[in-house]
Amino acid sequence: MLNLLIAGNAGFTEEELKKIKSIGYSITTVDREDSKQIPEPSMFDVVICNWLFVRHSIEDFTGLKAVQLLSAGLDRMPMEYAREKHIEVQNARGIYSIPIAEFTVMSVLDAYKHSDFFYANQLERRWSKHRDLDELSDKTVCIFGTGSVGTEVAKRFSVFTEKIIGIDLYPEQKPFFTEVVGLGKKEEALHGSDIVVLTLPLTDETRHMFNAELISEMKDDAVLVNVARGALIDEQALQGALSNGKFRTVILDVFEKEPLDEEYWGWNADRVRIIPHNTFESRKNSERMKKQIMNNLENWSRQFSRVSC
Repeated sequence: MLNLLIAGNAGFTEEELKKIKSIGYSITTVDREDSKQIPEPSMFDVVICNWLFVRHSIEDFTGLKAVQLLSAGLDRMPMEYAREKHIEVQNARGIYSIPIAEFTVMSVLDAYKHSDFFYANQLERRWSKHRDLDELSDKTVCIFGTGSVGTEVAKRFSVFTEKIIGIDLYPEQKPFFTEVVGLGKKEEALHGSDIVVLTLPLTDETRHMFNAELISEMKDDAVLVNVARGALIDEQALQGALSNGKFRTVILDVFEKEPLDEEYWGWNADRVRIIPHNTFESRKNSERMKKQIMNNLENWSRQFSRVSC
């Protein structure tokens, strides 16, 4: 029998918890990941969580064999320690990619078609046309990160345009991308890109990658979309560029410090659209997440029970 800790709201029903128990787990649940009521961390073999190890030292979990993250990002997981201790880590890769990709395309279309103009007129009962609508058919899309999210974004933009560039730390040709290049060619790619989408993980190398120097390489009327991590962008540099008239629209779903307070500079900034870290949400996420978790729990039950025999 393996000891499983479920921290936070994983949304399991009683029937689902019974099934988990039937495949060889003793279950402990805590409602909040910052809870101080976690009994004997050393007893747990497997943990399901999101940001548990931001508030609790993973070193206290001396018996830990595997972690199932509810997030796609790994930046809140002490990966170096996990590798050193041979702790298997699974993230929510692919779970949120479709809703993020759909929201990204919708947001860009909103910017090109000025949907806010029409909705504002509707509220005022005003019949007024907008003559400066644009289209995606001849636009170049540059996607930083060609993983699951980046690929789903490329797949949807490929319906509108054939010019889709991927930029990745480990470049290799992938479906839906016209070409994929390394980070060393990012400036060259940005020069001709109309739409830039950030789906990169946050690492020491990518933190504040979009600084004043890199932003200056972008087209003045580019659309910038960040659906990855807020710290990919140096917000002071972004604010300065906007004040100088750069960008058609900047769409921000993620921020370096969340949630935003009322004094945040971007709330009333012209050409900035703020989404409260919400693009990943979908009614279908829970089904996908639970299926992945159950597959991993079954594999770990067989793997670790065999090792302990």
